[in-house]
Amino acid sequence: MRLESALRTSQEGITAHGQAIAVIGDNISNASTTAFKEQRAEFDDLLSQRQNDKNSEVVAGVGNGVEVARVRLNFENGPINDTGRDLDLALTGNGFFLVGDPAAPKLTRVGTFQVSSDGFLTTSNGLQVLGYSGTDTTTLGPIRLDQLDTKAQPTGLIEIFGNLDAAARLSNPPANPVDFRALSNEASFVSTHNVFDATGVRHDVQVYYFKTATNQWTAQAYVNGSDVGQAANQPVLLGQTNLQFNELGQINDAERAQVVINMNPTWANGAGGTPVTISLGSFSQFAGGPRVTNTRQDGRGNGDVLGFQVEPDGKVFGILNTGDRVQAGTLAVGTVPNRDGLERQGDSVFAVTSDSGALAIGTAQVGGRGGVQGQALEGSNVDLSGQFVDMIVYQRGYQASSQVFSTASDLLKNTIALIR
Repeated sequence: MRLESALRTSQEGITAHGQAIAVIGDNISNASTTAFKEQRAEFDDLLSQRQNDKNSEVVAGVGNGVEVARVRLNFENGPINDTGRDLDLALTGNGFFLVGDPAAPKLTRVGTFQVSSDGFLTTSNGLQVLGYSGTDTTTLGPIRLDQLDTKAQPTGLIEIFGNLDAAARLSNPPANPVDFRALSNEASFVSTHNVFDATGVRHDVQVYYFKTATNQWTAQAYVNGSDVGQAANQPVLLGQTNLQFNELGQINDAERAQVVINMNPTWANGAGGTPVTISLGSFSQFAGGPRVTNTRQDGRGNGDVLGFQVEPDGKVFGILNTGDRVQAGTLAVGTVPNRDGLERQGDSVFAVTSDSGALAIGTAQVGGRGGVQGQALEGSNVDLSGQFVDMIVYQRGYQASSQVFSTASDLLKNTIALIR
């Protein structure tokens, strides 16, 4: 190898190791950056080019130094850290949040979202977060949080899930109960449920359960007379139904849909009457005491938005001061076949390239995209101890290349001095 070739080889070694140290520095400086992905410098050797068969710069096969071929990102998930903030979100799988232009979305793992001045869900850098509005999951676009429907919705359906005690005593519903105490004395079980009228006013409806024969029950729904223009504290019957259980303590599947109480109360406050159906087809009759295990209903009162909640499947809800939730939309999550092919664009944002493959867009918890964890952020995946070890190795390589450069330079000076 000629001396000037040694100079070039050492120069390339200094440059490559310097670049690797710069990568280490970037990693260490971003050790606390949300969802930052650690980088790794990958080296390739450089071969000298032979000019012709009779005159070559170096012996065949001798290299001409080293270069940093590429800086590869490590997309291993970082730790999930709880924050307690409603719009801090973390992804637990391999997917990315989509931000920016719906026609050409950018990708990010950083979930420090906020509501912009114009009401859209955005990143901390002002990029709109993409997803689906309301309950739609077909049209990709920005998610708006300032136009939630917080108006009252009258109750149309109440579904009650529970159990009635198989060992309960037999009783019959009183014909004309004078007060609610008379009903309670005869009933084996009582459950109370909220019904909202068209103006958002809440009314309490009480359902009384009477075991009239073996495996047979009667359920009656009552309301306070003052709610329907009658005497206060007077029980007013709104409707009733019968429950027939089989020998296994269950209602036959073919009969479940018919086990309903249909009501059409005329409220005293002038609210428009809305038919209400109470479904009891999911009750069982087992030993162990009566209880209601769950209740679902579609009505709510007027409310104001107190905060937001994001479900693991990416659905975004506004939390009202009435305790109800209104869905604002659903977050979109994207994946690519080759994450190594993504282009880093700064601000923890990545762009899709031909090397990454086509972007597949969908919702969380589907197709390996992972789930969304609310009130949490993904931390950096930088391993500081490993970075310092690598830095020492690169530092030694830099120093060694510098020493080769210095030695070759001294030899070249001595050679020139001999000629003189």
